[in-house]
Amino acid sequence: MSGSRITGEEMADSGNRAFRILLAEDDPTNQYVFRAILMSAGYEVDIVENGLLALERAQKSKPDLIMLDMMMPVMDGYEAASRLCLDPDMDGIPILALTAKAMKGDMEKSLEAGCDDYMSKPISRLALVEKVESWRGKPAEDWMPARRARRGGHAASA
Repeated sequence: MSGSRITGEEMADSGNRAFRILLAEDDPTNQYVFRAILMSAGYEVDIVENGLLALERAQKSKPDLIMLDMMMPVMDGYEAASRLCLDPDMDGIPILALTAKAMKGDMEKSLEAGCDDYMSKPISRLALVEKVESWRGKPAEDWMPARRARRGGHAASA
């Protein structure tokens, strides 16, 4: 073992499945930084460049957490979050909004679209890992009712 952190390789060796994160981010530099931080913390990371690809990949891979940049080409994170919440197969998968805009109302807009949490970029390594850890293993019954309430009951039922 490598100190107090368990790497993804060590998790695989011990029979545990790595925590899988789907990241939708169009900026190559941000993709590189997020992947490096998350993989060094032991997470499995799958990256797509837009919201439409995020919908397709989430359907196929059923990640443990979805992180969406809110401003992307083809389909932005707001639309992707909204569509993910309407898909019953995505119930129980938390959605984290990432935005560089950090404007008043951005958090509320992200939550209304269906995201369960919010972070503004740039994000420190520690803050990113702490945020992911705060969602790791959190029972869906603790947060799905809030998602449904924000969406006016339009989210898929569990």
